[in-house]
Amino acid sequence: MSSKKGALINGLTAGAFLDEKRFWCIFERAQALDVPIYLHPSIPHAAVTQAYYSDYRRANFPFLTVAWGFTAETALQAIRLVVSGVFDAYPRLKIILGHLGETIPFTLWRCDWLLGHVGGRSGFADAFREHFYLTTSGSFQGSALACCIAELGVERIMFAVDYPYNSNMEGVAFVRAAPISEADKEKILHGNADRLLRLV
Repeated sequence: MSSKKGALINGLTAGAFLDEKRFWCIFERAQALDVPIYLHPSIPHAAVTQAYYSDYRRANFPFLTVAWGFTAETALQAIRLVVSGVFDAYPRLKIILGHLGETIPFTLWRCDWLLGHVGGRSGFADAFREHFYLTTSGSFQGSALACCIAELGVERIMFAVDYPYNSNMEGVAFVRAAPISEADKEKILHGNADRLLRLV
């Protein structure tokens, strides 16, 4: 069994986005080791959290931040990686996103079109399909899974749960009930992760 598995990064670092050049050595090393980086959600920038999410809390729990802030923050980090040219510099780099891609698969065409026509950055959709993998963590919605399969292919999707918010049983039941072939279910449940993370 290979010891090379991957790494996990949690969002902002001291308020700085991952596409800043000082962090590119991380991507250089990941490519050299041929391991993926899991881009995990984290609390958005303090100013954003205060402006957008602070009004809605339950006791001391920032539920609106968790419900939407994590998704928006992580999707923005991923989009910035593409726009910054990280994947031009490191063409074999692989990034994993949870929650079925943090809504990016659903907006892939629009991001691609707008970034190309307004931002002068063509090829966003191609770069996303080439460099990103998704997990099912905390996103057990059949239509969302169907969208991700349509946009990226079943080989880019891996099982995960999002504990403590969701359970293993709930996550497995979601994949088992999906209207896809048994072979594709096995790819999602373990086959794709076995291959990407070299688990076997």
